[in-house]
Amino acid sequence: MDDLLIPRSILLCVLLGFSAFFAACEAAFFSLNPAQLATLKETRGRGGQLINTLLDSPRELLITIYIGNELVNIAISALATSIALKIFGDKGLAIAIGVGTFLILMFGEIVPKSLSLNFAERFALFAVRPLNAFYKLVHPIQKLLTRLAALIITPTGILNKADKSVISDEEFTSMVKLGKNEGVIEPEESELIHNVMEFGEKTVADVMTPKIDMFTLSATDTMEDILPKILKNFYSRVPVYDEEGENILGILLTKELNRHRSLPEDQFNLKGILQPSISVPENRKIKDMLQDFKKMKRHMAIVLDEFGSVAGLVTLEDILEELVGEIDSEMRTEENPITKITEKRYRLAGTCSIADFNEQFNVNLPNGDITTIGGFVFGLFGRVPRSGETTTYDRFKFRVEKMKGARILNLHLTLSKPDPSKVNERQEAPST
Repeated sequence: MDDLLIPRSILLCVLLGFSAFFAACEAAFFSLNPAQLATLKETRGRGGQLINTLLDSPRELLITIYIGNELVNIAISALATSIALKIFGDKGLAIAIGVGTFLILMFGEIVPKSLSLNFAERFALFAVRPLNAFYKLVHPIQKLLTRLAALIITPTGILNKADKSVISDEEFTSMVKLGKNEGVIEPEESELIHNVMEFGEKTVADVMTPKIDMFTLSATDTMEDILPKILKNFYSRVPVYDEEGENILGILLTKELNRHRSLPEDQFNLKGILQPSISVPENRKIKDMLQDFKKMKRHMAIVLDEFGSVAGLVTLEDILEELVGEIDSEMRTEENPITKITEKRYRLAGTCSIADFNEQFNVNLPNGDITTIGGFVFGLFGRVPRSGETTTYDRFKFRVEKMKGARILNLHLTLSKPDPSKVNERQEAPST
């Protein structure tokens, strides 16, 4: 037996170890996500910082690993061929190709990569210092190969596209969904992220209050006409139509009425106290509309259709709700879902629970599948109601104040005297 056979076999095993090392480095380093990298940097000292430094230049690191892997694999192939030829003679070449391929594939790729993926952080910390030393050793070669690769790839435009696309929207959505399912991300946080991603694509037409649901005044209205309407609806800004009811003249800030209430009727000029209105097309993006509101210091805009006619109105609140969901406003607060106006009149938030309603008015509305007063009244209508429509249940008269899509946001409640014959009777609640 050749005296060099045993040393060659030992060297072959060592080379397989190096091949496994480089393969494991590739799998471990490039499987680390941003959260893991941040944790390593903050908690694992110099090793964690070094991992982040290497991955700041991922292409250079990958080429460095490939250089090491290819050099080792070439050496393994040459050494395996030498051993096989010595043992099997002319047949050794075919045996060397088969055995060498199996050894590299199994022990230089599959096994080390599979193991390192399961212990990515621990292996990266173990391997980072020797890998960094090798990185510095082959840096001139790596730099040359990186430039050559760039010269070949750049004309195709592929390199520029790859640099710009770090993570796709679909991948990010999947990550958020996975985080929610695993409990890492709270449902409220998941909803906020989802809203932010959709925010840039929505237009004012998606969030506006349609014309049919708008609360408006007419330029012909007198103070006597206006005050009861304002008291019923409690809006702080109201669009005002011209005499023909076609175009919006401006926006009435209802606080201005206090300064003119004492004027004689013939001296009250509604047009003279209007704030100029902002008009925007239906297809304006809400992200741009938000900037418009900010620059102009306004809270309301009139939405026009393609023919220039009024299609609806959009408010700052409508846009913000697309990001954070229902928010407090002048007309509804979560802290006060039931607001008393007079002894017999109340303003209700659609989200007011039936349990709170029952306690407030000493009744027993059923609270099974339907849990909010908005849902209960929706069931009374049996369809999507419009703003201003009324319905009655027992001694309660409900008027819809504001809708958002198919949801009832605000209600006006008027109490009537209970029928003595029905004091102890309760109607069955409608189902939806």
